[in-house]
Amino acid sequence: MAEQEHIPKTTAPRPGVSYLEWGAIFGGAAVAGALATVLSQFGAGIGLAASDAQPTQDGLSWALFLIGLWLILVAFASASAGGYVAGRMRSHFGDGTADESEFRDGIHGTVVWALSTLVLGAGAALISAISGLGATSASGEMTEEMMRMAQNASVITAFGSAAGAVLGAAGAWFAGVAGGKHRDEGLSVHSFVPAALRRKA
Repeated sequence: MAEQEHIPKTTAPRPGVSYLEWGAIFGGAAVAGALATVLSQFGAGIGLAASDAQPTQDGLSWALFLIGLWLILVAFASASAGGYVAGRMRSHFGDGTADESEFRDGIHGTVVWALSTLVLGAGAALISAISGLGATSASGEMTEEMMRMAQNASVITAFGSAAGAVLGAAGAWFAGVAGGKHRDEGLSVHSFVPAALRRKA
């Protein structure tokens, strides 16, 4: 009997109680959205925006490939940051095994990714629709070759966005798990701050 006391057991949740904490999720999604916006603005400022890499007579610009890589980086970094916040802020009920707690932390990170992706995707679709209205009048001036290169550019951008979404989901999961682990270990925030910038006692 003494040995059985050390075996962790998962207690069934009480009726009406959900382990999904929307406060932590919304907080993580806000961090993810804000970071994605800042990184996107920074990328646009240094020329990593689709509007800055128009196809030319010589073919597709190398900037388009850099834009694809930047889209992947933005999605991964923002989703990972939001996932970590959600995992760290989620309450630990103490009524599940270590594997179950890890799963719940990961799920919180993934839901942050899903929510921020839906919101940012809806915003991007709206902006694209508005921009498309102004571009229809100028589309007749493009040659067939230019239109073909523009389509290729769209494929590269779409691939970067899709790859970023997949990596963002994975990053959010593992970041959520890491946040939950650091929460349980009571890891100090100073562990992430360079020694030169830490507050002196």
